Amino acid sequence: MDIFLIILVLILFSLEIIAIFLPVLPEGVFFWLAIILYKFIKVDLSYSIYFWIAAIIVTILLFLADYLAGAYFIKKRGGSNKTILAAGIGIILGALFLGPLGFIIGPFLTIFILEFYLSRNKNKSFQIALSSIFALITGTTAKLILELFLMIWFLFIIF
Repeated sequence: MDIFLIILVLILFSLEIIAIFLPVLPEGVFFWLAIILYKFIKVDLSYSIYFWIAAIIVTILLFLADYLAGAYFIKKRGGSNKTILAAGIGIILGALFLGPLGFIIGPFLTIFILEFYLSRNKNKSFQIALSSIFALITGTTAKLILELFLMIWFLFIIF
């Protein structure tokens, strides 16, 4: 039973990592499912209050990471709140029409088109659109580090 449970947890953790790179999967859900399932089956196991607090904070940061990274890089290059909204719309439209590649191309194109429409400056529009790619890379990296931190902490608890 223990081997099966550990394999199940590792599968859920793998799905959690995949969710970081495929935004169509919900982030945080597979991690929470793994730790709650493990606790439900192993009733004698106790997580510390620090683990629970860290897990909650990291989950909140996961949801904010993409938005905060996007907003930071777009604002840094001179984009507006409209540009940040355009990035969100671009992610949705890009994913619908281009699949996983649309998560990069969609925001880039919508930001470029909006900024070019607003400023008529091709170079500035390109720089702001390029910032969406940096935001995606930064947000994804941050989420991966945070998730791995929690997963390793969890594995230390159970072993």
